[in-house]
Amino acid sequence: MEMKKIYVNGNNEATIVCHSCGKWRRANVARYLGLNKPVKIKCSCEAVFSVTFEKRRFYRKQIFIKDISSGGLGFMINRGTVEKGDTLSVEFVLDDKARSTISENVIVRSVKDGFIGAEFVNPCGHTKKVLGFYLLP
Repeated sequence: MEMKKIYVNGNNEATIVCHSCGKWRRANVARYLGLNKPVKIKCSCEAVFSVTFEKRRFYRKQIFIKDISSGGLGFMINRGTVEKGDTLSVEFVLDDKARSTISENVIVRSVKDGFIGAEFVNPCGHTKKVLGFYLLP
C-alpha cells in the first residue's frame, strides 16, 4: 500500500481523499503534526490507508514529467497558472536504481494546454552527473 503525503494549510487543516472511493473531507490535523510517523485513516467505505501530514510555508504542486533532457524537462500540471518566463523550483525523483532526487530551478519556455516546457537554470554538478548517466542509451 502506497503511503500518501498530505499537505497542511496555515490553519492546520488538511484535505484527506480516500484512495478507494474518492470521498474527501477537510479536518484539523494539528495533533498529528509532531508525530513524524504515518497515520492510519479509515474511510466510511471501509478502506484503510496510511498518510503522513506535512506543513510547509509554501505549498508544493505535484507535476507529471513527460520528458527530460540534460537541459530541461517537459511536464504537465492539472491546474494553476504558469506563464512563459516564470521561474519555478522543481523537485522530482528519477526511476533509476538509486531513486535519485533532482531539485533545481527552471525557467518556463513554453506553455500549452497544461504542458510546460522548462529549461534548467544553472543546474548543479549533481544534476548534470545524475542526468548524464540516466539519459545514456
